[in-house]
Amino acid sequence: MKQRLKLYTYLLAIVLIGLAAMFSGYEGTDQAIDRPEGYMAAHFIDVGQGDATLLEGPDFTVLIDAGRHDRNDVVPYLKSVGVERLDLVIGTHPHADHIGQMDRVLEAFPVEEVWMSGDTHSTRTFERVLDAILKSDARYYEPRAGEVFEIGSLRIEVVHPEQLTGDPDEGSISIRAVYGEVAFLFTGDAGKEAEREMIGRGHELKAHIFQLGHHGSSTSNSKTFLQAVQPEAAIYSAERDNPYGHPHREVVQLMDTLNIPMYGTAEHGTIRVLTDGTDFNVDYEKKE
Repeated sequence: MKQRLKLYTYLLAIVLIGLAAMFSGYEGTDQAIDRPEGYMAAHFIDVGQGDATLLEGPDFTVLIDAGRHDRNDVVPYLKSVGVERLDLVIGTHPHADHIGQMDRVLEAFPVEEVWMSGDTHSTRTFERVLDAILKSDARYYEPRAGEVFEIGSLRIEVVHPEQLTGDPDEGSISIRAVYGEVAFLFTGDAGKEAEREMIGRGHELKAHIFQLGHHGSSTSNSKTFLQAVQPEAAIYSAERDNPYGHPHREVVQLMDTLNIPMYGTAEHGTIRVLTDGTDFNVDYEKKE
Protein backbone atom coordinates (compact mmCIF):
# COMPACT_ATOMS: atom_id res chain seq x y z
CA MET A 1 0.00 0.00 0.00
CA LYS A 2 1.29 3.35 -0.91
CA GLN A 3 0.68 6.93 -1.79
CA ARG A 4 -0.35 9.45 0.75
CA LEU A 5 -3.71 11.14 0.34
CA LYS A 6 -3.66 13.64 -2.48
CA LEU A 7 -7.31 14.42 -2.81
CA TYR A 8 -7.02 18.18 -2.94
CA THR A 9 -5.81 17.98 -6.51
CA TYR A 10 -8.43 15.30 -7.17
CA LEU A 11 -11.19 17.51 -5.80
CA LEU A 12 -10.11 20.36 -7.92
CA ALA A 13 -10.06 18.23 -11.00
CA ILE A 14 -13.60 16.97 -10.44
CA VAL A 15 -14.85 19.46 -7.63
CA LEU A 16 -15.19 -19.65 6.02
CA ILE A 17 -15.43 -25.65 7.31
CA GLY A 18 -18.66 -26.86 8.90
CA LEU A 19 -17.85 -25.00 12.15
CA ALA A 20 -20.12 -22.20 11.23
CA ALA A 21 -23.51 -22.22 12.92
CA MET A 22 -26.50 -20.14 11.99
CA PHE A 23 -26.00 -16.65 13.30
CA SER A 24 -28.65 -14.22 14.37
CA GLY A 25 -29.36 -10.79 12.97
CA TYR A 26 -27.15 -7.97 14.04
CA GLU A 27 -29.69 -5.36 15.01
CA GLY A 28 -29.50 -4.52 18.68
CA THR A 29 -26.55 -6.80 19.42
CA ASP A 30 -22.98 -6.03 20.27
CA GLN A 31 -21.97 -9.71 20.43
CA ALA A 32 -19.16 -10.48 18.00
CA ILE A 33 -19.71 -13.51 15.77
CA ASP A 34 -17.09 -16.17 16.47
CA ARG A 35 -14.42 -16.64 13.84
CA PRO A 36 -12.13 -19.60 14.62
CA GLU A 37 -8.45 -18.82 14.92
CA GLY A 38 -6.73 -18.91 11.56
CA TYR A 39 -9.95 -18.49 9.59
CA MET A 40 -11.19 -15.75 7.32
CA ALA A 41 -14.83 -14.65 7.25
CA ALA A 42 -16.46 -12.83 4.35
CA HIS A 43 -19.67 -11.09 5.41
CA PHE A 44 -22.04 -10.17 2.59
CA ILE A 45 -24.05 -7.69 4.64
CA ASP A 46 -27.76 -7.29 3.98
CA VAL A 47 -28.00 -3.60 3.16
CA GLY A 48 -31.06 -3.79 0.93
CA GLN A 49 -30.56 -2.67 -2.65
CA GLY A 50 -26.86 -2.00 -2.27
CA ASP A 51 -23.49 -3.60 -1.58
CA ALA A 52 -21.29 -3.92 1.51
CA THR A 53 -18.91 -6.82 2.12
CA LEU A 54 -16.55 -7.28 5.06
CA LEU A 55 -13.45 -9.47 4.77
CA GLU A 56 -11.88 -10.21 8.16
CA GLY A 57 -9.01 -12.54 8.97
CA PRO A 58 -6.29 -13.08 11.56
CA ASP A 59 -4.36 -10.03 10.42
CA PHE A 60 -6.60 -7.99 8.13
CA THR A 61 -9.96 -6.23 7.96
CA VAL A 62 -11.20 -5.00 4.60
CA LEU A 63 -14.54 -3.41 3.66
CA ILE A 64 -15.68 -3.51 0.06
CA ASP A 65 -18.38 -0.90 -0.49
CA ALA A 66 -20.51 0.65 2.22
CA GLY A 67 -24.19 0.29 1.45
CA ARG A 68 -26.87 2.84 0.61
CA HIS A 69 -26.90 6.51 1.46
CA ASP A 70 -30.47 6.35 2.83
CA ARG A 71 -29.82 3.59 5.40
CA ASN A 72 -27.74 3.25 8.56
CA ASP A 73 -26.71 -0.39 8.84
CA VAL A 74 -23.05 -0.74 7.89
CA VAL A 75 -21.40 0.80 10.96
CA PRO A 76 -23.80 -0.99 13.37
CA TYR A 77 -23.02 -4.31 11.68
CA LEU A 78 -19.27 -3.76 11.76
CA LYS A 79 -19.45 -2.92 15.45
CA SER A 80 -21.67 -5.96 16.15
CA VAL A 81 -18.99 -8.33 14.81
CA GLY A 82 -16.20 -6.65 16.73
CA VAL A 83 -14.52 -4.50 14.10
CA GLU A 84 -12.33 -1.84 15.70
CA ARG A 85 -10.29 -0.66 12.72
CA LEU A 86 -10.08 -1.20 8.97
CA ASP A 87 -6.93 -1.78 6.96
CA LEU A 88 -8.66 -0.95 3.71
CA VAL A 89 -11.98 0.46 2.55
CA ILE A 90 -12.78 0.05 -1.15
CA GLY A 91 -15.43 2.07 -2.94
CA THR A 92 -15.79 0.09 -6.15
CA HIS A 93 -17.44 3.03 -7.88
CA PRO A 94 -19.09 6.31 -6.83
CA HIS A 95 -22.78 5.35 -6.91
CA ALA A 96 -24.77 5.98 -3.73
CA ASP A 97 -25.79 2.32 -3.27
CA HIS A 98 -22.11 1.38 -2.95
CA ILE A 99 -20.43 4.28 -1.15
CA GLY A 100 -23.56 5.53 0.62
CA GLN A 101 -22.30 5.12 4.19
CA MET A 102 -18.57 5.32 3.59
CA ASP A 103 -18.39 8.71 5.25
CA ARG A 104 -19.89 7.24 8.44
CA VAL A 105 -17.44 4.33 8.30
CA LEU A 106 -14.53 6.75 8.07
CA GLU A 107 -15.88 8.72 11.01
CA ALA A 108 -16.53 5.61 13.16
CA PHE A 109 -13.28 3.66 12.66
CA PRO A 110 -9.59 4.28 12.10
CA VAL A 111 -8.99 3.46 8.43
CA GLU A 112 -5.52 2.85 7.03
CA GLU A 113 -6.28 3.32 3.34
CA VAL A 114 -9.16 4.09 0.98
CA TRP A 115 -9.40 2.97 -2.63
CA MET A 116 -11.63 4.62 -5.21
CA SER A 117 -11.79 4.07 -8.96
CA GLY A 118 -11.09 7.69 -9.87
CA ASP A 119 -14.40 8.08 -11.66
CA THR A 120 -16.57 10.86 -10.28
CA HIS A 121 -20.26 11.45 -9.69
CA SER A 122 -22.21 14.66 -9.20
CA THR A 123 -24.05 13.71 -6.01
CA ARG A 124 -23.98 14.98 -2.47
CA THR A 125 -23.16 11.42 -1.34
CA PHE A 126 -19.98 11.43 -3.39
CA GLU A 127 -19.02 14.86 -2.07
CA ARG A 128 -19.59 13.72 1.54
CA VAL A 129 -17.32 10.72 1.00
CA LEU A 130 -14.54 12.87 -0.44
CA ASP A 131 -14.85 15.27 2.49
CA ALA A 132 -14.71 12.36 4.96
CA ILE A 133 -11.56 11.00 3.31
CA LEU A 134 -9.91 14.39 3.54
CA LYS A 135 -10.80 14.72 7.22
CA SER A 136 -9.55 11.22 8.04
CA ASP A 137 -5.98 10.00 8.45
CA ALA A 138 -6.47 7.44 5.66
CA ARG A 139 -4.19 7.21 2.66
CA TYR A 140 -5.92 7.48 -0.72
CA TYR A 141 -5.17 5.33 -3.76
CA GLU A 142 -6.63 4.50 -7.16
CA PRO A 143 -5.64 0.88 -7.99
CA ARG A 144 -5.20 -0.35 -11.54
CA ALA A 145 -5.43 -3.75 -13.24
CA GLY A 146 -2.32 -5.88 -12.76
CA GLU A 147 -1.40 -4.51 -9.35
CA VAL A 148 -1.09 -6.97 -6.47
CA PHE A 149 -1.21 -6.11 -2.77
CA GLU A 150 -0.80 -8.09 0.43
CA ILE A 151 -2.62 -7.08 3.57
CA GLY A 152 -1.42 -9.51 6.20
CA SER A 153 -2.34 -12.99 4.93
CA LEU A 154 -4.81 -11.65 2.33
CA ARG A 155 -3.65 -11.24 -1.26
CA ILE A 156 -5.53 -8.74 -3.41
CA GLU A 157 -5.16 -8.90 -7.18
CA VAL A 158 -6.63 -5.96 -9.05
CA VAL A 159 -8.23 -7.08 -12.33
CA HIS A 160 -10.05 -3.88 -13.34
CA PRO A 161 -9.97 -1.10 -14.37
CA GLU A 162 -6.82 -0.64 -16.40
CA GLN A 163 -7.46 3.08 -16.69
CA LEU A 164 -10.18 5.64 -16.09
CA THR A 165 -13.25 4.81 -18.13
CA GLY A 166 -15.55 7.77 -17.53
CA ASP A 167 -18.32 5.26 -16.84
CA PRO A 168 -18.76 4.62 -13.09
CA ASP A 169 -20.23 1.13 -13.58
CA GLU A 170 -17.82 -0.10 -16.25
CA GLY A 171 -14.92 1.42 -14.32
CA SER A 172 -15.73 -0.43 -11.08
CA ILE A 173 -12.72 -1.56 -9.10
CA SER A 174 -12.68 -5.35 -9.49
CA ILE A 175 -10.52 -7.55 -7.30
CA ARG A 176 -9.65 -11.20 -6.71
CA ALA A 177 -9.08 -11.66 -2.97
CA VAL A 178 -7.17 -14.82 -2.05
CA TYR A 179 -6.83 -16.37 1.42
CA GLY A 180 -4.70 -19.50 1.37
CA GLU A 181 -6.07 -21.46 -1.57
CA VAL A 182 -9.57 -19.96 -1.52
CA ALA A 183 -10.38 -17.07 -3.85
CA PHE A 184 -13.20 -14.52 -3.96
CA LEU A 185 -14.01 -12.31 -6.94
CA PHE A 186 -15.71 -8.92 -6.65
CA THR A 187 -16.56 -6.79 -9.69
CA GLY A 188 -18.83 -4.06 -8.34
CA ASP A 189 -21.24 -2.99 -11.07
CA ALA A 190 -18.87 -3.77 -13.95
CA GLY A 191 -20.79 -4.82 -17.06
CA LYS A 192 -20.17 -7.25 -19.88
CA GLU A 193 -17.71 -4.99 -21.70
CA ALA A 194 -15.54 -4.78 -18.58
CA GLU A 195 -15.85 -8.56 -18.18
CA ARG A 196 -14.55 -9.02 -21.74
CA GLU A 197 -11.64 -6.73 -20.97
CA MET A 198 -10.73 -8.70 -17.83
CA ILE A 199 -10.70 -11.93 -19.83
CA GLY A 200 -8.81 -10.31 -22.70
CA ARG A 201 -6.02 -9.05 -20.46
CA GLY A 202 -5.43 -12.62 -19.26
CA HIS A 203 -6.10 -12.04 -15.58
CA GLU A 204 -6.57 -15.06 -13.32
CA LEU A 205 -10.31 -14.88 -12.66
CA LYS A 206 -11.07 -18.35 -11.29
CA ALA A 207 -12.66 -18.02 -7.86
CA HIS A 208 -14.47 -20.25 -5.39
CA ILE A 209 -16.89 -17.46 -4.50
CA PHE A 210 -18.13 -14.85 -6.98
CA GLN A 211 -20.20 -11.90 -5.96
CA LEU A 212 -22.46 -11.48 -8.97
CA GLY A 213 -21.86 -8.25 -10.80
CA HIS A 214 -24.34 -5.38 -10.52
CA HIS A 215 -26.61 -7.12 -7.99
CA GLY A 216 -27.23 -10.01 -10.40
CA SER A 217 -28.12 -7.87 -13.40
CA SER A 218 -28.20 -9.33 -16.91
CA THR A 219 -26.06 -6.38 -18.02
CA SER A 220 -23.23 -8.22 -16.22
CA ASN A 221 -22.54 -11.91 -15.49
CA SER A 222 -22.10 -13.16 -19.04
CA LYS A 223 -21.85 -16.91 -19.65
CA THR A 224 -18.30 -16.48 -20.96
CA PHE A 225 -17.26 -14.62 -17.83
CA LEU A 226 -18.86 -17.15 -15.49
CA GLN A 227 -17.10 -19.95 -17.36
CA ALA A 228 -13.82 -18.12 -16.80
CA VAL A 229 -14.53 -17.62 -13.10
CA GLN A 230 -15.86 -21.18 -12.52
CA PRO A 231 -17.35 -20.28 -9.13
CA GLU A 232 -18.46 -22.96 -6.68
CA ALA A 233 -20.97 -20.49 -5.25
CA ALA A 234 -22.37 -17.15 -6.38
CA ILE A 235 -23.74 -14.46 -4.08
CA TYR A 236 -25.77 -11.41 -4.98
CA SER A 237 -26.71 -8.41 -2.87
CA ALA A 238 -30.14 -6.92 -3.54
CA GLU A 239 -33.38 -6.00 -1.83
CA ARG A 240 -36.40 -8.29 -1.99
CA ASP A 241 -38.92 -7.12 -4.61
CA ASN A 242 -36.59 -4.34 -5.74
CA PRO A 243 -37.77 -2.18 -8.65
CA TYR A 244 -34.89 -3.31 -10.88
CA GLY A 245 -35.85 -7.00 -10.82
CA HIS A 246 -32.45 -8.05 -9.45
CA PRO A 247 -31.33 -10.73 -9.80
CA HIS A 248 -32.56 -10.89 -13.36
CA ARG A 249 -34.28 -14.05 -14.54
CA GLU A 250 -31.68 -14.61 -17.24
CA VAL A 251 -28.91 -14.70 -14.64
CA VAL A 252 -30.84 -17.03 -12.33
CA GLN A 253 -31.44 -19.38 -15.26
CA LEU A 254 -27.77 -19.21 -16.25
CA MET A 255 -26.73 -20.14 -12.70
CA ASP A 256 -29.05 -23.13 -12.91
CA THR A 257 -27.72 -24.15 -16.32
CA LEU A 258 -24.12 -23.95 -15.08
CA ASN A 259 -25.01 -25.72 -11.79
CA ILE A 260 -23.72 -22.85 -9.68
CA PRO A 261 -25.39 -22.59 -6.25
CA MET A 262 -26.67 -19.06 -5.72
CA TYR A 263 -27.30 -17.18 -2.50
CA GLY A 264 -28.73 -13.71 -2.11
CA THR A 265 -29.29 -11.21 0.65
CA ALA A 266 -32.86 -10.71 -0.61
CA GLU A 267 -33.66 -14.32 0.38
CA HIS A 268 -31.02 -15.21 2.94
CA GLY A 269 -30.25 -11.98 4.72
CA THR A 270 -26.63 -11.44 5.65
CA ILE A 271 -24.49 -14.23 4.22
CA ARG A 272 -21.18 -15.34 5.73
CA VAL A 273 -18.51 -17.45 4.07
CA LEU A 274 -16.03 -18.97 6.53
CA THR A 275 -12.77 -20.44 5.24
CA ASP A 276 -9.55 -21.86 6.64
CA GLY A 277 -7.84 -21.19 3.33
CA THR A 278 -8.54 -24.71 2.03
CA ASP A 279 -12.26 -25.35 2.45
CA PHE A 280 -15.17 -22.98 2.85
CA ASN A 281 -18.70 -22.98 4.25
CA VAL A 282 -21.60 -20.70 3.37
CA ASP A 283 -23.80 -19.69 6.28
CA TYR A 284 -26.69 -17.25 6.41
CA GLU A 285 -29.57 -15.84 8.40
CA LYS A 286 -32.74 -17.13 6.80
CA LYS A 287 -35.31 -14.44 6.14
CA GLU A 288 -38.92 -15.07 7.13
